[in-house]
Amino acid sequence: MNSPDIVEEHTRENIIRIMKELHYTPSQTARNLSMKSSSTVGVIVPEISNTFFGELFSGVEEITKRHNLSLLYSGNDNDMNTDYKALDMMKMQRVRGLLYIPAVNYSALGVLDKLQRKLDRMNCPIVCMDRDIGLKCDIVHFDDQSAVRKAVLALANEGHRKIAIIIGDKENILSVQRFEGYLEGLKKAGIPYDEDLVFRGTYTRVSGYQVTKQMIAKSKQPTAVITCNNLLSKGYIQAVCEHTHGKTDMYTHIGLDEIDMMQYLGIPYNCIQRDAYELGHSAAELLIKRLEQPDETFQHMILNSPLVHQTF
Repeated sequence: MNSPDIVEEHTRENIIRIMKELHYTPSQTARNLSMKSSSTVGVIVPEISNTFFGELFSGVEEITKRHNLSLLYSGNDNDMNTDYKALDMMKMQRVRGLLYIPAVNYSALGVLDKLQRKLDRMNCPIVCMDRDIGLKCDIVHFDDQSAVRKAVLALANEGHRKIAIIIGDKENILSVQRFEGYLEGLKKAGIPYDEDLVFRGTYTRVSGYQVTKQMIAKSKQPTAVITCNNLLSKGYIQAVCEHTHGKTDMYTHIGLDEIDMMQYLGIPYNCIQRDAYELGHSAAELLIKRLEQPDETFQHMILNSPLVHQTF
């Protein structure tokens, strides 16, 4: 098929004729094996079904299409073993580069070196997205700590003193950073920390719903609530609407990440705007640059996440 000189012309023509008759297309996997690399970029994220990551994929695709690169997606479900399997699959596919969101806080678990060795053995450029856990590679993420701090201060400026937070588990690196921002905001506003206003769950809609129901049932009530990702926010809104028969203003609320549904329904929504499209776009640009300039110093890019408020 590559027209080597050792193949006679009539033999080559017969092979091409048979290929057309059989509708043969070359195996991309076989090509990858022969070339020891591919034209495919791997993307590993926590939840493929989350609309945030759908926007991220769009940003990635905008760049990879320009460079004639295809994409291979995988989810790690915020689980270490699933993460390792996804990385092994990407290595087996010999991806040209990898855009990667770590499943867990490997550093806090004491296994960051193990992950770093696994990534090094992939022999391709890697860009870590969204979660900075200390990997030796290019990194692009939002400053969630600063964003949550600003959200607390914005609520405090509106006179709120009982500000609750609905957040993920303590082991999640984003939870750690967001909670630090919450504490910093309280301290700067002169508001005493109250553990009764901290509600922990997992970053899912179901967890957001359950935790909000628990919060509503408490005798000590907040006047404002911060929810720490779009799925928690959806669960929060569901629980509040059930309790108030469709109203969303039981508490002054700020959510992390936009929810398109609110815009479509014309419901005012306060949020910390983390532009997932920009995250994917910037990460893919970093990867292309790394492919073109493999020896350059690793870059650490922090994206802005402004507070957009519509109800106060």
